Amino acid sequence: MDCQDDSTLNADVAWKQLVAYLSPPNVITPEIKSRCKELIEVLENFGYPVRRCIGSWFRVKFKHYFKANVLPEVMTVLDVYADYEAFEKITVLLGKGILKFLLSFYLVEETDSTFQKKDVYMDFTTILMEIEEVKKLFSMCCINFYKRGFDCYDNLAQDLDCLPTEHSDELKNFDIINRYLCCLYLFEEVVYDAVLHVLNSQIRLFINDNFAGCSHDTSIIGPVMSWLNSSVITFIQFITQHQLVPPNMEIWKKRLKFFCYKTIATVRINDLFEIMVDYPESHAAVLDIKKCIGHVQCSTYLVKTVQDMFKERLLHPGANTEDIITQYSSAIKVLRFLDPSGAILEKVCSPLRSYLKNRDDTIRCILNSLMSEEENELTRELSSTTGTLFNSNEDSDLENDDWEKWKPQSKDMPTDLKSKASKSADIISTLCSIYGSASVFVKEYRSLIAEKLLTTSNYDVSLEMRSMELLKVGFGEDMSQCQIMLQDVVDSKRTHANIINKVKQECPFEISTLIISHVFWPNLRKEEVNIYKPLQDYLSGEYQTAYSELKRSRTLEWNLNLGFVELDLEFEGRTLSFTVSPVQATIILCFEKSEKCHADTISNTIGLSLSQTRKKLAFWVTNGVLKETSKDMYELEKEVKETQQVVVEEMDSAMVKIEQVREEELEGFTNFVIGLINQSGQITVERVHKLLSLLLSDSPAGQLTPEEVKTFLDKKVKQKLLSFTGGVYKKPK
Repeated sequence: MDCQDDSTLNADVAWKQLVAYLSPPNVITPEIKSRCKELIEVLENFGYPVRRCIGSWFRVKFKHYFKANVLPEVMTVLDVYADYEAFEKITVLLGKGILKFLLSFYLVEETDSTFQKKDVYMDFTTILMEIEEVKKLFSMCCINFYKRGFDCYDNLAQDLDCLPTEHSDELKNFDIINRYLCCLYLFEEVVYDAVLHVLNSQIRLFINDNFAGCSHDTSIIGPVMSWLNSSVITFIQFITQHQLVPPNMEIWKKRLKFFCYKTIATVRINDLFEIMVDYPESHAAVLDIKKCIGHVQCSTYLVKTVQDMFKERLLHPGANTEDIITQYSSAIKVLRFLDPSGAILEKVCSPLRSYLKNRDDTIRCILNSLMSEEENELTRELSSTTGTLFNSNEDSDLENDDWEKWKPQSKDMPTDLKSKASKSADIISTLCSIYGSASVFVKEYRSLIAEKLLTTSNYDVSLEMRSMELLKVGFGEDMSQCQIMLQDVVDSKRTHANIINKVKQECPFEISTLIISHVFWPNLRKEEVNIYKPLQDYLSGEYQTAYSELKRSRTLEWNLNLGFVELDLEFEGRTLSFTVSPVQATIILCFEKSEKCHADTISNTIGLSLSQTRKKLAFWVTNGVLKETSKDMYELEKEVKETQQVVVEEMDSAMVKIEQVREEELEGFTNFVIGLINQSGQITVERVHKLLSLLLSDSPAGQLTPEEVKTFLDKKVKQKLLSFTGGVYKKPK
């Protein structure tokens, strides 16, 4: 187009020239750009507001051009190519087809302050994404495109010290497409979510491939963050270098670090069961989780995951109670380290506590560990105990020595737990709190210590004394009866020595006796039996007489079915050693004078029923000492296999069974219940349970349950002492 002298131009001619220069598909050069500025000045001098309206005019013209010229080419590409190839072709087409107008954009931007070239890009992006095929193509292929780019970049970045693009044609091609996406402002609107998705996936893949199930004695946060900075962050800088507005890298770093912490937390929490087993060797892994909890809210996921692990691996009949307690102890240490408030521990271990509470041997297992001669976790904890194990007062979180270290609880914990967050406590107190009352533990401890003391022969109770002194710190005065029991053993040693020195006739065997204050001991199982006659005569004769002389106005009541006997049986030069009950020793000594003996004879000698005697004889048959030659006729084996080990009988408990104690207690209230029914005419199970619970509050059998009361009342119905109609108990008709 020929240029005229500006002095001869009128407004109409100037405007037509300006429109001709700027209207797509015309492309201006630097010289034409200068001419356009002169034309704008001419129009402004004529009074036309070109500087205020040229931006809007240009957007409309360019939008029309894009729809009429560029969009059809895009649709042609979609018809010819597919998937990833179509994505690349369209991106190049847009880049080459639109970026050639940059000088026009800059001119209009300089002329009209309201115009921004970004608005033009937004216009064609909106038009482009309204086409469903294009939208799906970009959504699908952007993820694949940036995944390929990252893999290529990461592989080269790990091997080379220089810029990866200098060594990879593939990465150069990637950079060209990426540059078009950035310059066309498609990055923020279309690409950003895909890049974030790819990077999150790569972070998850890297952490899972390299650290899932790895050793728990080393932290993984350091290596992950090092890889993040060397590969992921530099990749973001690489793909955003062409953006006209530099990205905020701090925001990128915060987002990606957040996802790293979240993924690390997931990996470590998924291994938390094994981490608890290995603790404290796995302290580094626990520290990883604690750091992650400080950056991401993963407490709810932790609680759910560990609960599921416990349910699958512990909360079933096949799991050993000792193993459950050991794992619970480890969980207490780990979870209290992760959350000193105790909220996570409360939630995670609530099902575990309920399950342990319903197991019959839980208390016994805990106390066996506390009383063990070998050092274990509970004995170490017991040695360091400085306060009571049971605290009924709900103290404030601030009423403790560490109030300055108090922290608010995690926001993603359930609100019902926030009020339950307890003060920090040791492992033993947490285990004991399963039952909520010290009396339950003390009663079981009395039974355990009684069992142990009844099987001691050397009167050495130093270990038990030490354990009891430590337990007294936690249980307080509730341990007074146990202290008397131990003192009985110490006193028995002195008393027994004085009696042995006093008696005139020596005992044919080496014996030791335990003289107890039965009021302070648990109910011991008592059976009216006879033991080896020379020993029984000695105990009830010389020994008891000497005791009465030593302790005036006192006498001994022997419980001959308890205790144990160590004996050696000699068979033609072979010797077998046994540790058995006095009854079992008496049975085998029945064969001292005769090699054969009938079960009836043994039954009459000892005072047991025939069926009980047969069960006792089965022990000697099983161990190859006796054989049954005919019905109830037993004979010594002639060929006995010698063994170096001492055979120890698995003896019955010395304690009266709880069921038996409860039955005897309730039987004593038979007339009381019948009297109540005679007064009121009828009574319910709930009413009887309420009354008897008050009367049996200190029962050695523990708390009375409604089921036990119903069983007792139903028994009376069968005995025709009561009748049951319409849910109530009445006098029999």
